Amino acid sequence: MKADIKELMNEKLMDGDGEYGYTFGDAWELYEHLDYSGGVHELIDSSIDIYYDDLRKWAVDGWMYVESAIDEGLCEGVTDYHKLIQAGQYMSLREDANQYIEDLFDELDGIAFNVEVTA
Repeated sequence: MKADIKELMNEKLMDGDGEYGYTFGDAWELYEHLDYSGGVHELIDSSIDIYYDDLRKWAVDGWMYVESAIDEGLCEGVTDYHKLIQAGQYMSLREDANQYIEDLFDELDGIAFNVEVTA
């Protein structure tokens, strides 16, 4: 997913000269900008397993994320076991996406994003 997020960054942030032309104070601002139109959430949603066997295998080690999804109210009224697991995967993948964006921000040392835009 990190490569997909990097591609999303290039698509959303690069100007015609192949340079990043935005200023962000931290990785959270970058995340918010990338997800303004739902781009990050689309990547997360497309990474969630749809096959029951894969979901059950993931749940063995990922059940804490299912509990987190329940605690955050993402599973209100959900009684299907597999949908609960998918909500847990969403929580896990969202955490991964946050980390990837922070890593990419740090890899670029903020330089690419903290430039003055000249008109």
